[in-house]
Amino acid sequence: MTSNELIQVEGLEVRRGKFTLAVQEWRLPPGEVVGLVGPNGAGKTTFLERLAGLRGDSSGSVSVFGRDPWRDSTVREELGFMSDDMPLFTMRIGALLRMLSGYYRTWDATLAETLLERFKLDPREKVHSLSKGQGTRLRLITAMAFRPRVLLLDEPATGLDVGGRRALLESVLNVVRDPQRSVVISSHMLGDVERVADRLLVLDGGRIVKEGRTDGLVGEKRTLEEALLDWGAGG
Repeated sequence: MTSNELIQVEGLEVRRGKFTLAVQEWRLPPGEVVGLVGPNGAGKTTFLERLAGLRGDSSGSVSVFGRDPWRDSTVREELGFMSDDMPLFTMRIGALLRMLSGYYRTWDATLAETLLERFKLDPREKVHSLSKGQGTRLRLITAMAFRPRVLLLDEPATGLDVGGRRALLESVLNVVRDPQRSVVISSHMLGDVERVADRLLVLDGGRIVKEGRTDGLVGEKRTLEEALLDWGAGG
């Protein structure tokens, strides 16, 4: 792995029942937003979980910051992961964030406060009383407040209204204004992905079917949704 790459994947196979995710080669350089798209069951969540070190039943290699995230838990000190069903401790929001701050040397309390305001969350609110959209916003804060070098987002817009999605997109873009950081975002909100993604990684049936610059793959005369249909990956 070169010093310029945040993630390198080689010959990856992850089996889950009858399904197999197979990614022969993929790399993530710094300073990019990558949109991970494809139909339901394409392997997007499986891929993100393997990159995050949450799944290890595989062959091939995944290297994040030069380390295997499944075998080296220190990767998580610089890697943020968020999914819409990620469990949260039952306590007040402020107490949860204070607790998490003790686990990350790069935790930015000012950023956490800014995100609370942007996402309209009250730190006195109890986690178990949050709506679906509020829970999504809180999960995003926990994934971003320590300023990770790599941010992996699996369906981050679940339960968010238009205003919430706009705040999310602005926050994601703020993360990668630092040229040393990158984001991989998987979402069924294809319009949102198209607006923020520099590059696309298109999965179908556990395989990469398209990869490249968003503008080059989609073009000017169609949307990302239309492009996926053209590629047979609309699902």
